[in-house]
Amino acid sequence: MSINWIKITERAREGIKIINALPYDTFTTVLWYTHRQMSPSAAAASSTTCTVGTSVTTTGRTDSTSEENPTSSSEPEYTLEELERLVGAPRADFLLLIKTFSYILRRISTFIIKPSLLQRELREKLQLEDEAKIDAILRLWVRETTPIMNNLASKRYESNVIEDVAWKLNVQISSHCQQREKTPLAVLQMKTAVGEDINLEMTHPELLELFNQFENIQGELDAMLAMKAPDATAAGHQ
Repeated sequence: MSINWIKITERAREGIKIINALPYDTFTTVLWYTHRQMSPSAAAASSTTCTVGTSVTTTGRTDSTSEENPTSSSEPEYTLEELERLVGAPRADFLLLIKTFSYILRRISTFIIKPSLLQRELREKLQLEDEAKIDAILRLWVRETTPIMNNLASKRYESNVIEDVAWKLNVQISSHCQQREKTPLAVLQMKTAVGEDINLEMTHPELLELFNQFENIQGELDAMLAMKAPDATAAGHQ
């Protein structure tokens, strides 16, 4: 079963071909570089960023540098220019490579998928050819989603209802790797009953997708309520 979690355009397909051609060590270096650039801590450390995507942050979360990259103790940090020299591809191919990595990581961070299904999607839908590369993306995804799922399963979230919702608009300026584009971002700010702040940053397409998902949920709830209404009426007449 295939799910509609990512759209593979011709440009994305070209980027995936470049990913498939990378040696594994270079692949993991670019993967973790892109991930770090997309993380909230990297965004806070720099006024510009190479990627724009959905991020979820909570004020109670603690970030550990020892967990940032399992290979960071033996792998040097690269600047964008150093990474370009390491990849050894033409500038246009290198920029497409970074954008494709960003797109894949942003999409997998938006959906909760069974690991086995995500593994199959990376292999069959994205057509990644190296099982080791698929496993590297899968390990990164599991590492990022496990704390979220553990928090959702925590008892303190059983009564952790949303008490307040606000929103604002930001304009994010990209670095030279995306040609100084200005991207408007919607920021949805929610406060829970236990005083926790949850912030969601979304581009216009992502906000529209979230709205459509809410409409689908509303439709399902309306259908369920409509089915229960005749039962309740019948029970009242007995």
